[in-house]
Amino acid sequence: MSVRVSPISKFAAIMIMALGIFTLIGGLATGYLILLGSGIGITALGIVLYALLYWFTRKVQKEIKGA
Repeated sequence: MSVRVSPISKFAAIMIMALGIFTLIGGLATGYLILLGSGIGITALGIVLYALLYWFTRKVQKEIKGA
């Protein structure tokens, strides 16, 4: 049985990363440190969510193969 990452969840994680990068670029362009920190934080959140999706998918696949 094949287990895949939901396309909607993957798209949401990618959009969060895009929002973070856009905020980071805005912070660099304007010089506001709060935007810079927010951009780094949002981008990191998107990367963590994307990694968790694949980690959870691999874990479920191993459990299904083991059963």
